[in-house]
Amino acid sequence: MDLNQALDEPVTKYMSKNVLYLPEASTVVEAARSMQKNGIAAAIVTKNGKPVGIVTERDILYKVVAGGMDPRKAKVSEIMSSPIQTIEDDSKAGEALAKMTRLEIRRLAVMHEGKIVGLVVQKGIVAGSLKEQVPLPELLSPNEFRCPYCDQVLENAEALSKHIDRLHIGSGLLQGDSRKW
Repeated sequence: MDLNQALDEPVTKYMSKNVLYLPEASTVVEAARSMQKNGIAAAIVTKNGKPVGIVTERDILYKVVAGGMDPRKAKVSEIMSSPIQTIEDDSKAGEALAKMTRLEIRRLAVMHEGKIVGLVVQKGIVAGSLKEQVPLPELLSPNEFRCPYCDQVLENAEALSKHIDRLHIGSGLLQGDSRKW
């Protein structure tokens, strides 16, 4: 399947049904532990049982750790993004990707009849659509590796891995690259 075909697939094909809900009074430490235990990178924040926001690993890293907040005292309601951005479950993956790009976000709550039924992540759509197409790096010699995306030759596997992460997958987000996701 190529990317154009993938973008025409239902958004539900790429969503995770494993959604974690946390009360707004939860501390950041509680949120991080729950997210780690469940193997997920985001949680829906609720007030009186109703979704009011979303908190992500990135929120914890940038707003709490880099911001000097005490994660044992800070509440998820202080760092969450609100309102939650959503998309209907009968939408196409391309619509979800376009909305995330336009809003400069990475996740959307997938809705069915007014209720959250899952979360879709930007890189999940892209990675899922390319899963069968991305070639393995070609070994040129014991000391040279070729990037399958741009054909650049690198001296070892570690350099190739860093190159792919910085330029093709993560856009160097943690290295200060100013490009947006």
